[in-house]
Amino acid sequence: MNVVVFASDSKALSSLNSSIKELAKRGHRVFSMVTQHTQLQHPIYQKQNYQILCNVSRTDVLQSKSLGEQLPFKPDWLIVNRERWNPESDIITEFKKQFKCKVALIEPNSQMLTNPENILEGLSRNRFQDMIDVNFDHSTWIKKIRQSVGIKGNFQVVGNPKYDLNTEIDSKTIDTLKELYKIDPNKKTVLLFSILSSARLNLKLEYKKLIIENPDYQFFYKPYPGEPFDIKFKNDYHPNFFLPNCTPILEESHVWGMFQLCDMHVGILGSINHATLLYNKEYLDFSKQLGVRESYLDPSPIFNQGDGIEQNKNMWKNVLNLKSDNELKKLVTGNTMNQGKINNNVVWSTLDSYIKDKSNINKNSLLKLFDDFNDKQACERIVNYLENNI
Repeated sequence: MNVVVFASDSKALSSLNSSIKELAKRGHRVFSMVTQHTQLQHPIYQKQNYQILCNVSRTDVLQSKSLGEQLPFKPDWLIVNRERWNPESDIITEFKKQFKCKVALIEPNSQMLTNPENILEGLSRNRFQDMIDVNFDHSTWIKKIRQSVGIKGNFQVVGNPKYDLNTEIDSKTIDTLKELYKIDPNKKTVLLFSILSSARLNLKLEYKKLIIENPDYQFFYKPYPGEPFDIKFKNDYHPNFFLPNCTPILEESHVWGMFQLCDMHVGILGSINHATLLYNKEYLDFSKQLGVRESYLDPSPIFNQGDGIEQNKNMWKNVLNLKSDNELKKLVTGNTMNQGKINNNVVWSTLDSYIKDKSNINKNSLLKLFDDFNDKQACERIVNYLENNI
């Protein structure tokens, strides 16, 4: 097969790197244009920040305007990890319409829970599904949740390829991170996870309280991707970081090692906690304490401009071509929300069982929601599908 892989930031690369390796291992022709930058990079305007990984001779066969590169072959498959935004949307359009190439999307996030933003995101994604030949998803549960909020398309459950390679951190990298973050081996290390929702303010207060009550611990903060560079959260990072005696992890590539180095993970259940379970870390969850479970399906932050980036009614009305707030409200109420409550309760109940009794049975039940397999072989199932559907 001839395969082009594109990643516009380090988070995207973390979802695609194992598939690149597996494709090359099987002898397929691969042209990968990737970046390891934490902030999104455009292939035309920030070309200097990209790497080209290609296992065939770089002869000029096909000009890609969206990539600004000559391709060494006519592609059979394009692999990306997002579709709604540029530069990926332009790349997908060119490859699909001009090159008659199939497109595979590797889902980056584990959407285990339903909220109003998920519903609107699902509807917005449907604008692009006619150009996506396959969506590779993490688990049967997550596939069910995506489809329950209205996302259409061909979803194939393969596991999460993000955990095929990225959890294998070499000792040199670990030593570098220990030195960089001044990790004290005699102190308990705690990794705090960010959220961008209406619970953000209260969670920040809980984090400050936790830090003050545990002066002998070392605290680190994992921002939401893009958060430190968003003007909306500028005051949280400049001139000083908002959490005292806590170090933010600003490089996305450092996160994988810090998952391993920190003894305790703290936050509200989300995609990121797949790593918590795989590393068998102590976990403190604030979802019940902060009333997040009850407010998870509340659409009012969208209409009142909440803290989350996607809690913006005007953005959604533009994206979905709606004329009024009432049209928008109809989309985030009714049967979809009722089913969302039922589905969310399954997740919260599974989490509670694990917190109460961290037996292998309860741990595996929670892991199964994240990933059907948890065997570090998602990339093999991805490539198998591509080979069988060329």
